[in-house]
Amino acid sequence: MFTWKRIAIVLLLFAAAFVAFEFTDGPKVLAQTIRPAMVRSVDEPARVPYFVSAQPTCPFTNECLVSGPVVPAGKRLRVTRLEGMLVLQATNIIVFLSTDDDNAPVVMFPSNTFGQAFFGTGVSFNQEVDFYFEAGQTPSLVVGTSGGNITTDARSRLTIAGYMVDVQP
Repeated sequence: MFTWKRIAIVLLLFAAAFVAFEFTDGPKVLAQTIRPAMVRSVDEPARVPYFVSAQPTCPFTNECLVSGPVVPAGKRLRVTRLEGMLVLQATNIIVFLSTDDDNAPVVMFPSNTFGQAFFGTGVSFNQEVDFYFEAGQTPSLVVGTSGGNITTDARSRLTIAGYMVDVQP
């Protein structure tokens, strides 16, 4: 039979067990497993996203380009993706990534025309790449054609994407 004394003793024992558990290492371990661990990849320190996207400039009738900023001192740029769309483009093009100017291509691939519904004929590409630019170099995405002109249209766009990392001294 339960009496008030027995209920009080059970409640006191329960409270004592709770207080004893509160001051052990149990909750500290639990708190450490909930917080995310702070880690640093020594292979990719200080990763900063890099994204240059703009309407291309066309210094010649058969060539257009978009250039990124010069890679700053103490940094290295890793380009991972090249994207582009040329609206109203009637001829196939060659796409290349170059260092400093269009005379030093490092990645090159073709892109063919196709019907873009009510946009007319055009060219579009989305290419995964992997190339590094060192401090002082300028990445440029260039499109060109040997069989005609590149149509300049305000909706056309070229994009260089990747990330910068710190260079270890």
